[in-house]
Parts: sequence; C-alpha cells; structure tokens
Amino acid sequence: MKSFFASRNPDENYLRGLTEMPRQLVFIMGCHRSGTSMLYHLMAYTGAYDYISAYDIIKYPGLLRNRLEGCEADVKAAVDVAIQIENNRGVDNLPVGANYPEEYRFLLPPLTPSWFLNVRKHVEKLSFAPHLTERTLSRFLEICRKKRFLDVGNRPLVLKNPNDFYFNFAATHRLFPQAKMIFIHRHPLHILTSYVAGFGSIVDTKNVYAELIDPRYQSLFRSPLRRKLFQKAFRGNELPRLVASVLVRSYRYYLENIRHVPADAYLTMRYEDLCLDAPGHLSRIGNWLETDTQPRIPDKFVAPRNLTAPERVYDAYALYAEDMRPYLERHGYSLFPAANAPKQKYPVDLPSAECIRDKSAAAPHRHAGR
Repeated sequence: MKSFFASRNPDENYLRGLTEMPRQLVFIMGCHRSGTSMLYHLMAYTGAYDYISAYDIIKYPGLLRNRLEGCEADVKAAVDVAIQIENNRGVDNLPVGANYPEEYRFLLPPLTPSWFLNVRKHVEKLSFAPHLTERTLSRFLEICRKKRFLDVGNRPLVLKNPNDFYFNFAATHRLFPQAKMIFIHRHPLHILTSYVAGFGSIVDTKNVYAELIDPRYQSLFRSPLRRKLFQKAFRGNELPRLVASVLVRSYRYYLENIRHVPADAYLTMRYEDLCLDAPGHLSRIGNWLETDTQPRIPDKFVAPRNLTAPERVYDAYALYAEDMRPYLERHGYSLFPAANAPKQKYPVDLPSAECIRDKSAAAPHRHAGR
C-alpha cells in the first residue's frame, strides 16, 4: 500500500514552465455532511467540469509523467483495482474508484502530523481548521496548474473541501476573487447526526479507501489506545456538543461574511431541495457558469438514507438550536425539522417538510436572503 505514495517527485522536470490556470475555479462550500459530496459527484457526472479525483491524489507526484510517458491508463487501472476492495468510502454509501471526486485537502500539507490522543483537539484541527491559506497557496496553485495541463478541454475546475467553508470562505474569496462559489446548506440537526454516524463508522471499521487517500488514517489503526479513545468519543456526549458549538460559530461567520462576496460570485441551495430536483439544479448551475451541462444522474443515486438522531445527538442540537435561529431563518428552516416534541425519533436524511410543501424552493438561489 505504501507504494502508492511515492516520496520523490517524478513530475519535477515537467513542472517547469507550467503557468496557466483553469479558465474558472468553482468552489463547493458547505459543512461536512451537508451534501457537498453529492453535489460534487453530480457535477462531475455531467462531464462539463474538471475535478480532483482519487487517482489525482494517490498518484499526484507523477500525474504529468504518467500522461506524457503514456502509462496513465495502466496506473489508473491499478489504482482502481486497489480501491475496489471497498464498496464505498465508509462515511456514506457513495461509490469509490480511481475517478471518484475527492477533496483537495488531501493534496495540501497536513495541518497535524498525526492523530492526537486529545480527541477534541484532533476533531477541531481535522474537521474545521482552514486548509487553503497563504501557507498552502503555492501548493494549491501547483495543483491547479497540473489539472489545467491535463484537461485538454480547459473546463471549469470544481473544487471541494468543507474545511474551507466553516471559517475560511471569505479568505478564499480574497485569494481568488474571480472564482465562483456554490454554497450548499442542510438542516444542522441532519448534519450533526450524519457527522457522528459517518465518521464514527470509519473509526470502528478500517476502510481501505480512506487509507489510500489519507496515510494519516493508517496511524489510527496502528494504535489500539488511540482508536479506543476515538471510538469512545464518537459514542459519547461531548463530541456532538463540540460539533454543534462549532456549527454555531460557523453560521455566525457565514452571516457576517457572505455580504462581502459579490452577488454574482455565488449561488446558494439547500440539500433538501437538491434531492427533490437534482436535474433542475444542475441545469441552473450550468447556465450560471455558462457551460453546456447535461445532467447525467445514475439510477437511484439521489436516494437519501433514513438515519435516526440518537438522544445524545438530539440533546446536543437542542442545547445550541436557539443560537442557530438566525441562520435557520435565513435559509427557510424551522428550529426543528418536524413539529414534534424533543427526543422523538424521526428520519433525518429525508427532505424536510417545508421543502416538500413548497417545491418552488427547489431551484438554486443566487445570493439568497440578500
């Protein structure tokens, strides 16, 4: 497995002279578990956009060499065989493969050397700290230039990394003022439940795909004590409260900073509405970006799962729900997804009642609430 991560840089000689950037950068911005991955997949499937793939990450040091020396297809096929050991990526049921759309954060210098024993510190760093900063800018530009060289059609490059949404989208806009942003929102109780369930699952069960994408993940399973601490955290009360508190601060940041992004530089949409009308959203995104976007949605791909909010997750959300009210109201959400008493179980991954009642909300809205 270590052979997939070459320590040298086979592309070094080919990098000289690469200066051209993709004609358009498009950042998908949203919390973990808010639907960013689903939207990323859907945009990739249209063929109208370039994106960062699992192959790009696993074989990044030699992407240019593989193309120019004619071995790209063979290398990609080998990567695909290694990945196909898994049916999905562990945190959800999205498919995996060499061409799977992935987050650019795996190509940037790590924020942390490994997994902390302090679970709180690690979660804060791994999930919520910005990745695209002045410190990582030169590496990010190299990634973009490589992708531009490899994409003969010079399509818009779609980029996704939730870490750069929470407290960094305004700084990202300042770094790339000509870039476009698509903000996707989801009811925070749904996010919180999916976060705990999804990331908890890859702590409980080793995922080969996650190992290939992130070598740091391997270290978690080399330390039984560390893994036990993380399992305990994902089953306890403190971690849902930590995530809920970060969501509150992130929503405040969003409300304070979205006004500084020009109205024509971004779209907003809700996950619940995307589930109701994915083709409509993709067509409108294509019109906005002036691309010939033909929705190609695999059968049963948009099929939300029925998850139930555990009591500890529901209680964590209820503790912070009132602090989220301004954000919820801005995006048309009720304080609780259903008009029922606290601690009642309900499906959290289905479209919300309010968007089922009003399908007119199903279009991606530019600068909603401005």
